[in-house]
Amino acid sequence: RFTVRLPRLATIAPPPAQRVNAPPAAQLRPLHILIADDNVDLTESFSAILSAHGHHVEVVHDGEAAVLAAHRHVPDIALLDIGMPRLDGYQVARQLRADVRTQGMHLVAISGWGQDADRKAATQAGFDHHLLKPVAPEDLAQLLGEAHLAFEASRPGELR
Repeated sequence: RFTVRLPRLATIAPPPAQRVNAPPAAQLRPLHILIADDNVDLTESFSAILSAHGHHVEVVHDGEAAVLAAHRHVPDIALLDIGMPRLDGYQVARQLRADVRTQGMHLVAISGWGQDADRKAATQAGFDHHLLKPVAPEDLAQLLGEAHLAFEASRPGELR
């Protein structure tokens, strides 16, 4: 028998000095989050953590499925692996940015590739952020807080 304990996102947010005026995770409205990664363990972990905090999570395991899922129900934010089958994360980002329905969503590259050239390629493909695997829960919480602020600023008074 073994026990796995995962910290709550609200309790592991970065210290106030490191925050960019992002609201605590507990104050965020539920977000619709798309996770696309061929690593099933990672997607299950992220999904469990995010769902436990009230977010609506959809998981897919290849690039084509990510594009289809985003078109079915446009998420607030998409966490996309770069090295996926069928379409890689760069191709997915380019397709989502090219479509008027999905071009405004928040795109986050999650990759084991973290060289400057990799980060530049992610930016050129249309990603808003680039996180290096393994992603720390506090980095994910910070990113969600920042994304929430961006949504609120871009959609004043709009109810979703």
